[in-house]
This record gives sequence, C-alpha cells and structure tokens, in this order.
Amino acid sequence: MGTDSRGFTLFEVLISISLIGFLMVALLVGLRVANRAWRTGEARLRQVHAEAERNAFVVEQISSLAPYRVTTDDPHLPGTFIVLQAGATCLRFVSSYSSVFRGRSGLVLAEYGIVEASPGNVEVALRETSVGDSDILLHRLVRSVTNDPETGAPQITYQPFALRATDLPLMTGLRAARFEYLDLHPKKDTGPVWRLDWKSTDQAPYPEAICLRWERGNQAGEEVIPVRAKLVPRSTFGQ
Repeated sequence: MGTDSRGFTLFEVLISISLIGFLMVALLVGLRVANRAWRTGEARLRQVHAEAERNAFVVEQISSLAPYRVTTDDPHLPGTFIVLQAGATCLRFVSSYSSVFRGRSGLVLAEYGIVEASPGNVEVALRETSVGDSDILLHRLVRSVTNDPETGAPQITYQPFALRATDLPLMTGLRAARFEYLDLHPKKDTGPVWRLDWKSTDQAPYPEAICLRWERGNQAGEEVIPVRAKLVPRSTFGQ
C-alpha cells in the first residue's frame, strides 16, 4: 500500500511568493499614501494654527492703537498731526503692542500695506518701527500738506507703502483685500457707515472699529477689530 506523498509543487510555491510580494507592495503603497496624507494634514494644521496666531496678533495690535500726535515747526509740515493713515490699502498707526520692538516708550509704528504679490494675487504685509524722534516719525508718514482752496482744510499726502524684503507677510495668496473704518457719526443722518478712507477730526480722531476684509479663492472673510483709543490728549506725545 502506497503512502500519500503529496506536497507543494514548484509552481504553487512561486504563486505563493508572488501573492506575498503583491501584498507587501500593496502594504508599502498604502503606508506611503497614509504617511503622505498625514504629512499633508499636519502641514495644513500648522498653517491653520499659524494663520490663527497671525490673526490674533493683528487684532491685538490694531485694538492697541495708541492716541499719538506730533507738533512740529517744520515749515514744510507746520502744525499738529494725528499719527494715523487709514485708507483702503494702507493702515499706519502707533500701537503699544509689537511683535519685535520693546523700546523704552513701549510704542511702535505699525504699517499695514495691501500690495500686489503677483498678477491677480495680493498680500497683507506688516512693517514695524520703534517710535523715537517725533519729526522722523512724521516724515515717515507724511509727504506734504496743502490747504483745500475752497474750505482751507489741510490735505495730507502720505508717503506710499512700497513692499520691502524685511516686511512680514501676514496674509498671502489673496484674491482681494481691503480695510474699512466704522463711522458712528456721519454728517448725514444715515446711521453708522463703513468707510474706505478715514479722515480724522477733533470730534472723531479715530474710527470706532477697523475691519479687514479678504477673499481667497471662493472664500471670503473679515476681521472686525474695535479701537479702544477714543480721544487725542491735549498734551503732545513723543516730545
């Protein structure tokens, strides 16, 4: 009586090895895809956290806008000036909150510029300068002052904001962005309005709030920041 001596043939062994190889390849591909997805998610999470931190910084710095004015005897820029430029694409002011400088005065000139980074894309950039000599500070902002021929009111021409390599990019890859300023007491009885350009007056030197609106792709967002500074003190700062 013969014994059962059946076993694996060479062909069956090769098939088994091939199947195991395919499984190993599939496993490695799966691990690579999972690792790439994890890295992408981690990078996206870091980006979200970075944007959240930058947004929180912008809110804190703008809300810490400090009342500041300069009186000068410069014949080209005579008079007293509130240190504030508030336009749709440029916002300059003195703040007590800074990312870099911690000078003796505790004040910094913050300059926010919305500039074209590439065709169809803009970015919000920040420049900070420690507040020192008031005349130098004034000339960093104001190019010239003329009087309106009809009303006699001073008209200020500000220095342009030109992007520098040392400026901090706060928001990039935007399709559009702009600043707006809340006026609670417009001349016409229309109720509160948002303006693209703020003109300081003795009655209202600062807006009630500042809004940064932005568009990125199909998304749109805004950050409304209340301004705590209300009145410019009678005494001159920074002298």
